[in-house]
Amino acid sequence: MQKYWGFLICLMLVSCDFFTSQKEAKDEILKRERKEINWNDVDKYPLFDKCDETAPRDQQRLCFQETFTLHFLKTLQQKHLVVHKNLNDTIRVELLIGKEGNVTILNIKKNKKVAKEIPEIDTLIAYSVETLPKVYPALKRNIPVNIKIQFPIILKVEE
Repeated sequence: MQKYWGFLICLMLVSCDFFTSQKEAKDEILKRERKEINWNDVDKYPLFDKCDETAPRDQQRLCFQETFTLHFLKTLQQKHLVVHKNLNDTIRVELLIGKEGNVTILNIKKNKKVAKEIPEIDTLIAYSVETLPKVYPALKRNIPVNIKIQFPIILKVEE
């Protein structure tokens, strides 16, 4: 009978430590996972309908960039712009693509020469963004996330 009580006491002491060590292990695993995740990169880039969601990341990014660029060029071609001087410059458009796929312009960086020659460029860029086809958001571990993207728009106008 004494062996039975001795065994029972040892079992109770060991069992308490057994339950606490499992919880600590889960917390450590969670901490390790959080450290290993690269929060500055996404698993899948935002996509348009015509882009292949099963393609590798680089192809997804390229498809998004090409579709956006072609849409912007199409928007510019619909407008008749008059420029009085040669232009060879770059405009940087910073976009936020939200978790729901909404696209917002955060910033448009251009120099004074572009602003003087094409004063309506901000309006044209805004119109182009408003008329974009449906955008599917970027994914991180299959969860939609916000992503900032910077697009260079190269202007080359010669007389």
